[in-house]
Amino acid sequence: MATDRLVEDLLALWRLLRASTHPVRRAEITPEQYWLLRLLHRRGPMSISELAEVLGVTGSSITTACKRLEKAGLVKRERQGDGCDERVVLAVLTAQGVEQIEAWQQERREMLSHMLSPLTQQEQDELQRLIERVLEASEQTTIRPISVATEESEQ
Repeated sequence: MATDRLVEDLLALWRLLRASTHPVRRAEITPEQYWLLRLLHRRGPMSISELAEVLGVTGSSITTACKRLEKAGLVKRERQGDGCDERVVLAVLTAQGVEQIEAWQQERREMLSHMLSPLTQQEQDELQRLIERVLEASEQTTIRPISVATEESEQ
């Protein structure tokens, strides 16, 4: 069927894009560290226990990941003060961490632009129109849960 072929081709394109631009696939960072960075980028500073809960891992696992990311200059850990519970440690994305996330996103955009370069401007316009149509129809019929996995698919 033509639809099956289109689905397979779209999945192949997606896999190629991820394989060439995803920092985990390129062994730059662990999956847990990647999701931790993405979560801090989206939500701002979070406690170790909040991160563990959202990511579904132990607090000690998050602490280890944060220490490694802190050593790389991407995250810093801060104890709460000013009358707050000083036992609570917040993980905060550093400016370097923000730059790294944005660099990965830009790299993905550039790769996708490169993948589209064999198409003429008219073909790109038509593809954009068709994709927008599919997205509009999907928004009307699909209830999307808010989760870490959904956030990744949006990138």
